[in-house]
Amino acid sequence: MKIRMFISIPVKDPSVLKPLLESVDRIDNVRATPVSQVHITLRFIGDIDDGKTKKVVKCLEDAVSGVNPFEISIRGAGCFPNRKRPSIIWVGACPEDILKGISDRLAQNLKEANITFDEKPFKSHITVGRCKGPAVVDGFLDDNADREFTSFLCDEVLVMKSELTPKGAIHTVLHRVPLER
Repeated sequence: MKIRMFISIPVKDPSVLKPLLESVDRIDNVRATPVSQVHITLRFIGDIDDGKTKKVVKCLEDAVSGVNPFEISIRGAGCFPNRKRPSIIWVGACPEDILKGISDRLAQNLKEANITFDEKPFKSHITVGRCKGPAVVDGFLDDNADREFTSFLCDEVLVMKSELTPKGAIHTVLHRVPLER
């Protein structure tokens, strides 16, 4: 059976981002990410045979081998592809070098395991809104450009399943990979 899969880092207490998400929701033509779905995507795999889950978990375990728990800071804001025609509104996640390192090692491991995935270059962020038409985001981006929203200890990475429904995606944890202590 095919499932839609991605690899992510959960935000420990996503409720602290609720005021931010509410301000995103007030922008015309933008739908805020539900608090329950706030995460940092390391790699989006997409549709995959669920029988390959163990292979994906092994790729992830190898990618985080030797990585100790580390502090993540959620700060700043931006959008893809640009301010004039935004489609995604995001807040940044630091330290980008550690997150990118895990993402890059994971990508290499997935390639070696012949598992197809979205190979877009990694950008360390949390999606906080999706534009459903033309949106004016300048005020939001300017207000939050240098703001730190929260920080937390990253001590695990998750293999997730995403089911698309008419009411939005439903995310389910398939496997937790703890970082070494």
